[in-house]
Amino acid sequence: MVISSIRTLLIEDNPADARVIREALAEVPEAPFEVKWADGLAKGLERLAGEVVDLVLLDLHLPDSRGLATFTTTQACAPDVPIIVFTGLDDRELALKAVRDGAQEYLVKGQVEGPSLVRAMQNAVVRHRMQQDTNGASWKDALTGLHNRRGFLALGEQLLRFSDNAKCKLALIYADVDGLEKINQGFGREEGDAALKGVAVALRETFRESDLVARVGGDEFASMCLRFSPRPKGDFKARFEQAVQTPPAGEQRLYSLTVSWGLSIYDPARPCSLATLIRLAEAQAHPDCLGPAR
Repeated sequence: MVISSIRTLLIEDNPADARVIREALAEVPEAPFEVKWADGLAKGLERLAGEVVDLVLLDLHLPDSRGLATFTTTQACAPDVPIIVFTGLDDRELALKAVRDGAQEYLVKGQVEGPSLVRAMQNAVVRHRMQQDTNGASWKDALTGLHNRRGFLALGEQLLRFSDNAKCKLALIYADVDGLEKINQGFGREEGDAALKGVAVALRETFRESDLVARVGGDEFASMCLRFSPRPKGDFKARFEQAVQTPPAGEQRLYSLTVSWGLSIYDPARPCSLATLIRLAEAQAHPDCLGPAR
């Protein structure tokens, strides 16, 4: 597989280092790249949340994050995007730890030339896609295409670590489809599956791309949202309910599709386990208990 164009996000705080990387890529005109630059982790995560990115070039030492936490935070917020880490001569061990934790490659600053950088970037994307084809199914729900419970638990633990490192609150939202068994009994299991798919689509439309969304049980869904900031009550709920109740174009439902909600907040000042956070949200699974998630 040869990839000729890669939408790349460079997260690097040093303008001189960023310029060196851009100039190295310019040495290989037959492999054009669309490179966007963020000079801090927070700005980089914002771009990952709102833009399509094929690859991240990541400096591990940034003003707002340092060391391995920089990689684990980025990976947690963009698990489907391959990452190449940049490091100095004295940080090879740190870079190797990042590779063991899932980075596709590490490169040493000052030792990067155009052709070798291009090969590393292309190989990183190819390897990542092959890994997703091989292993991705174990973290994906076959019916909805969302993460399954296994994927949610694994990535959720990473988000908790980021919340601790960044000292920011995190929201876990639990959703239970109302009356799925009655839909199965009254209209057939295919219609029940269609209802679950409809909820999955509504979740994708309502949450940000950087939010973790999963089907964690037969009729249960969950999401984790970083930088939780409540807005006027009902804003999020109304937006989601409209998405749930709107069937796909050309289709109509013979039943009302509704979802009950529960919400729990993770505060780094009062840490708890992911299992506890899930139990708290499940216990509050009622439509009136949820405020907006963004």
